[in-house]
Amino acid sequence: MQLINGIWTAFALLAGSTQALNYTGDVLNGVPVISHLDLAQVPSQAVSRYYLRVGELNGGTALHVPIMVARGTPESLDTGKRLSLSSAIHGDELNGVRVVQRILEQLKDQVSTLNGTVIAIPTVNPLGIYLNQRNYFTASGSGFLTNVNRVFPGTPPSEGGNGAELLAYNIWNNVWGNTSQVDVGLDLHTPSSGGETSLWCYADFRLPYVERLAKLLQPDTLKIDVGEPGSIETTFVGNQIPSITVEMGQAKVWNASLIDRVYDFVNRVLDDLRITPSHTTGVYQPDLSKTYIATTFHDTYSTYGGFVERLVGVDEPVKKGQAIANIRNAFGDILETILSPEDGRMFQSPRDPSIEPGGSAGEIAYNSTDPECADGCIF
Repeated sequence: MQLINGIWTAFALLAGSTQALNYTGDVLNGVPVISHLDLAQVPSQAVSRYYLRVGELNGGTALHVPIMVARGTPESLDTGKRLSLSSAIHGDELNGVRVVQRILEQLKDQVSTLNGTVIAIPTVNPLGIYLNQRNYFTASGSGFLTNVNRVFPGTPPSEGGNGAELLAYNIWNNVWGNTSQVDVGLDLHTPSSGGETSLWCYADFRLPYVERLAKLLQPDTLKIDVGEPGSIETTFVGNQIPSITVEMGQAKVWNASLIDRVYDFVNRVLDDLRITPSHTTGVYQPDLSKTYIATTFHDTYSTYGGFVERLVGVDEPVKKGQAIANIRNAFGDILETILSPEDGRMFQSPRDPSIEPGGSAGEIAYNSTDPECADGCIF
């Protein structure tokens, strides 16, 4: 009881001194709940934790998203950059969660000298994580699933926004301040369940600094791309905020080697933005010796339901017309052999062997000669 009273006393003092943070008066797991984040009111030279109330479920149960803020020196809101880290907007894509956790843990020891701010949302879509799948479930109309990464900057309920659209609206406006609190955005993903890739990213080179971000990742594949409307990346870029979508490995696993690589990448970005103290005076030169830069993704589809036999592994080179997969029936007969549509590289391959008609049997990355694909195409 004394512990509970102590938490409430500390919270009351904090809330009374920082009203601009819009505390709701709630405490969840010992962490204060807010409805709006104001960086000017976040303690400097500290890593602070909040829950943002992003809406309610049917029946009125509140939904919260965890927020961590590493704010540097008092003057760094004016002198430094503000970096957003987000992950798990798709509930089965979890590698990025560990990257965010590790970065904020590291910043605890560096925050006294940070020239800037890092806003981190480790789990953008807690409902998707709870349901162990990609989307946000909305109960109205007998229930339907929404890809939250297609509805940014969101819609308030007063304009008919559903739960997913309200979540996006509250994050966009009440965490990122409709871009006023973000200078650069990194959104961390994996492919959806059933697919396997190595480390890659989407990058819209038409906005300055996006190319630099993508190359600092030193990915296995760099996809030049105009982005998906309603995604975090494209919404940032459309508002002149450099951003990329980082894709890392398989869904529903923590891949230690890819987590390490993306953790190192975020540190390169922190150094490049001069948020963390730099140990060098020069500009980091990315190692792209193992990076395949492509403008085009071309999916291949099965005509039949059955089982995929992979003939080519992820990141292996392929020739046009080369067999990349067999589709077998339950008796083991080959119903169809899938061929590569172009010379290129096996970019994504199915890990789930069961397949239905129209399912992906493999995706090839290559550089199209079509001028309309100069900024990126997906077939």
